[in-house]
Amino acid sequence: MPKQNIAQENVKTKASRRSMPEARQRAMDAAATILLAEGYARLTMESVARESGVAKTTLYRHWPTKAALCMQLYLDAADRELRDPDTGDLAGDLKEIAQTVVRLQTRTVAGPALIGLIAEAQIDPDAGGPFLAEFAERRRSLTRRVLRRGIQRGELQSNTDIDLVIDALGGAITFRLLQGHAPINRQFTSRLVDLVLRGCREIQESTRKEAIKGRSNDNDSRDAFDR
Repeated sequence: MPKQNIAQENVKTKASRRSMPEARQRAMDAAATILLAEGYARLTMESVARESGVAKTTLYRHWPTKAALCMQLYLDAADRELRDPDTGDLAGDLKEIAQTVVRLQTRTVAGPALIGLIAEAQIDPDAGGPFLAEFAERRRSLTRRVLRRGIQRGELQSNTDIDLVIDALGGAITFRLLQGHAPINRQFTSRLVDLVLRGCREIQESTRKEAIKGRSNDNDSRDAFDR
């Protein structure tokens, strides 16, 4: 191939590589616009392609389904909003995270994206279930890190069921988001965190008392045997 043609091909390749992030962002912007204005049911790859001017083949190269596109929208929004607060106190950290999640799900595209993903899992459980499980795992990483730090500080016992705590916190927020039966505000998230942590500590105290009682019974049994 002549050197001139090689140079032209290199220029085209570089331009194409530069345009890929731009096309991806245009597609995500278009998807966010459609989700916020019309909801998950009206979001299709065809509508995203039409709104963004990005070819469907390019869309499918990045996201094999619209659920994958919604997951990316949610995670990108979460990356912008969520930070490890590290207030020095477990309750303070969880309250900050919970309030940020509320803002994320009520004031950004993450809300309709999450609702769409949940709906997708109901429509096609075989395909949506594993996909949603992967999505949930990625969403839980920050809260899991904060809870583990709380255990290291001695604010929770080492045998605390971290996943159950995350389910209790996230489940309550998501339930209110879906039902819309009660306000989702700072008072709600603060009381929710206090309730869950109080439950953890009461379980731990009950377990401690049961262990002491068990040891006491063992000692009584040995004393009776010795007599």
